Amino acid sequence: MKRQATIICAISALTFFGCGKSKSPDVTPTPTSGVSTYAGNGTPGLQNGGAGSAEFNGPVDLALDLNGNLYVSDQGNNVIRKIDAGGNVTTFAGDGTAGFKNDAAAKAEFNGPQGLAIDNVGNVYVADAGNHVIRKIGVDGNVTTYAGDGTAGYKDGTAASAEFSLPNGLAVDKSRNIYVADYGNHVIRKITSGGTVSTFAGSGTPGSGDGAPGQASFRNPSGLTIDQTGNLFVAETANNDIRMITTSGQVSTYAGGLKGPTRLATDGGGNIYYSAVDNTIQWISDTGTKITYAGTGTLGFVDGPLITAQFNTPLGVIVDGFGRLAVADYNNNRIRIVTP
Repeated sequence: MKRQATIICAISALTFFGCGKSKSPDVTPTPTSGVSTYAGNGTPGLQNGGAGSAEFNGPVDLALDLNGNLYVSDQGNNVIRKIDAGGNVTTFAGDGTAGFKNDAAAKAEFNGPQGLAIDNVGNVYVADAGNHVIRKIGVDGNVTTYAGDGTAGYKDGTAASAEFSLPNGLAVDKSRNIYVADYGNHVIRKITSGGTVSTFAGSGTPGSGDGAPGQASFRNPSGLTIDQTGNLFVAETANNDIRMITTSGQVSTYAGGLKGPTRLATDGGGNIYYSAVDNTIQWISDTGTKITYAGTGTLGFVDGPLITAQFNTPLGVIVDGFGRLAVADYNNNRIRIVTP
């Protein structure tokens, strides 16, 4: 299946590593090809500072803003971290206590934050899984509850009264609608910019059925990404597949028989990158070609050439305009860079 794609810099700030035509990973390796550590010394902790000395504790997901800053949902520390373009690591939001508190960023509390997304004005959205809500870190530096009443449940309606169950991946479109992989409810939810929550796709019954929005079924959806034309892609570890949802909500299986995809990203050329449960990064071209992009499949920590590198539970991925990836390497407590 080939999808039409426009090769441009995406709203989610693919300028972090540079912007240009996406480079397929099946080209002849260059002297700069390989996997390297971008931030984190591997020790689990909450240490800010230079990239090489900083500490993370179970980084889950990544997002980029228009100024090239990388944001990390640091799940074990219950905070959101920020890595600026110079490689300096700071705590962007959260005081490190597992809780549910809205306040100025430094005083707010999260509980096991998962997915991240940034809109086109710089607001950061967090799937606060342990609190069953979606939080917003505004450009004014304040943390608020964007949607959800804090009860684990399944209810559409106004943002304040809606209920989620272990929300995971997030994606935002150009109109600032937020899409949520509602893991515990087996559906994809939509939060409009006006504050209304609805079920975008999925019946709520676990399964793998394609079709119309209310008839299709998902099983514990985790990762989300959105392409240049507005199609939404869903990673389903339990179903070993990636699903595609059109702007009208029609669901199809984009790629099946995969190696347990957990999180995923699209590039400007319509290719998909995803982290897999076998500790590799996989690649699917816009024409359906599938290859192992990086990693041996052996659990470990090795920087170096793509085919000899090792990861330990890679999760969040984000790609720039040249096909270079940032990876949240969860159990290595590091942010890795993959260069084709």
